Amino acid sequence: MDRTSPEVLAAVVAAEIAEAHHLDIDDARLDALAARIEAALRRMARLEREACVAVCLERQAMWESTEARSTITEPLRAESRARCNEAQVIADAIRNIGGSVSAAGA
Repeated sequence: MDRTSPEVLAAVVAAEIAEAHHLDIDDARLDALAARIEAALRRMARLEREACVAVCLERQAMWESTEARSTITEPLRAESRARCNEAQVIADAIRNIGGSVSAAGA
């Protein structure tokens, strides 16, 4: 998947804001604006990843408790175990997306 980095996106947004509002700002201020936008984008991406991981962990717990019920037949127990493992794998994958982004506020 080809993704635009938060740094590039922030620079484009800062430049478009300056142009749309006919702002005459020097490169240093434009860079500062882009840095603030980038930090906000990274913060929002991190919060969204954390929310997604939380959903996966809730699903994992649900399937884990389903598997543990004594009334569950073995085929359903195996299905619950598989879904529990899948939720854990997805949560780990989402967590690792954050690890592949630079440490600048991700």
